[in-house]
Amino acid sequence: MWKEYLRGGVAPEQGSAILPRMASVLWLDFEGVVVEAGLTNALLKEFAVQPPMASLKHPELLLAAAISEFEAPRTVVEEWVRDHAMVRPGLEDLVGWAQWHGWLPIIVSTAPDLCVETVLEDSAFDRVTRHCGRTQQIYRWRLTYSSPKGIELEEGFLLSYAAALRDAGDLIVYVGQQEDGLPVAHTAYANCTGGALTQALGEGPRSSNFETLEDVRKVLEKEGEAWKSAFATGASTKR
Repeated sequence: MWKEYLRGGVAPEQGSAILPRMASVLWLDFEGVVVEAGLTNALLKEFAVQPPMASLKHPELLLAAAISEFEAPRTVVEEWVRDHAMVRPGLEDLVGWAQWHGWLPIIVSTAPDLCVETVLEDSAFDRVTRHCGRTQQIYRWRLTYSSPKGIELEEGFLLSYAAALRDAGDLIVYVGQQEDGLPVAHTAYANCTGGALTQALGEGPRSSNFETLEDVRKVLEKEGEAWKSAFATGASTKR
């Protein structure tokens, strides 16, 4: 059940198709891939009463502390996101191309649903699975932040998702620019990276750099089928 939830967001009996045993997952980070980097930080600067404590170790804990200090209705925060989010050019084309060529685009991010769901409310992204920090309205305007699927924030839910996909035998290609995506990049079979993540990750046999989302598509066009074949061959020898 967990595997089906992770891949499609709903359980099979709720209507999602049963996917092949091995999925080719295109893991897209939110900041720097779906939107230009800096949206979440700008949101916290706009609405948080005070900066979160630097002593908190995980980004999920930092976000939980900051979002609990918001003093604005949810609708106001969401409208601010609509006004300030800059979706990266080529996102719709990349997602459509990936789905047509047998990839499963998944957006997994610590960014709150206030950002992720609001940006992806466009009908073009209806079929894109997303897992992000979940906020809930309490009292008149106070919000709480929690991880999806009940994973403890202290554990860091990005790695929990990566481990679930890996343990299910799925191929993961990670696309990201933020340095906090480094643990996921180390787990992935292949990576398309940019910005600070490229410097932190270093060079590797299945690591490619990108500046635009068109670059990502070109990498998948060139290397994707070979990655699928090599990964499937390696997986079959382990059984």
